[in-house]
Amino acid sequence: MSEDSTRFPAPRAAAEDRAGQGTAPPHLLLDMVRRLRARERGYLAGLLHDGPVQELAAVPLELAEARRATGTAQRDELGVVAQQVDAASRSLRGLQDEFWPFPRPSSGLAASLKQRTGWLLDTPLAVDAGAGAAGLPEADIQVVADIVELILAGLASTEAPARALAAVQADQDLIFLQLNMTPAPGSDLVSGGPAAARASLRSLAAAIGARADLDLHGRRLRVRMEIPRGPHQPALRAAAAPGATISPVDH
Repeated sequence: MSEDSTRFPAPRAAAEDRAGQGTAPPHLLLDMVRRLRARERGYLAGLLHDGPVQELAAVPLELAEARRATGTAQRDELGVVAQQVDAASRSLRGLQDEFWPFPRPSSGLAASLKQRTGWLLDTPLAVDAGAGAAGLPEADIQVVADIVELILAGLASTEAPARALAAVQADQDLIFLQLNMTPAPGSDLVSGGPAAARASLRSLAAAIGARADLDLHGRRLRVRMEIPRGPHQPALRAAAAPGATISPVDH
């Protein structure tokens, strides 16, 4: 572990203060955004299904009738058209499946992060699930996926990073996220420069009650965030050793 991977000061008192004041955990705001996205994507999936998908599904039947009523040459031409229609129909059904359901049923932290960030990256996100990450419940996994997606969309330039790695660890109160991004040769990673990237990150952290920091090491951007967990972590709370500390992973 390098010297610049020092852990943030543990904000235990701050977490307790938030609980005592009744401040909403990050899950509530992020869940609201996620439900809005789910409704929007479900609406778009419905439009696709009730419109072009259904219309294209009827075309092969009409083409089959036309092929039976025509000569050999025309049958061959109509067969080519039928194949093109079938390919277009399969593409639209695939797009419909991408829209809904959202988010998809999880098969674990790594799979969820890769699925949620695939549209933002040129290559699949690398995921390092460290101490405590294996015990994260589905709600916490979705929170991590939301935040990684927001960081990539909010900080990175319009050109996708060449490589990105998310390292996740957790204890009974906090999720520790470290996101390393490397730009493609000849491109800028952050939009608006480091100052704008830090302001964007701190705005996101403030909105969800987290702590965050951003470092540039040469051309590599590293984001570190401590995210307060929701009230649903009995498995990890029971397994956590008294006095245990978890440090971010440096790669």
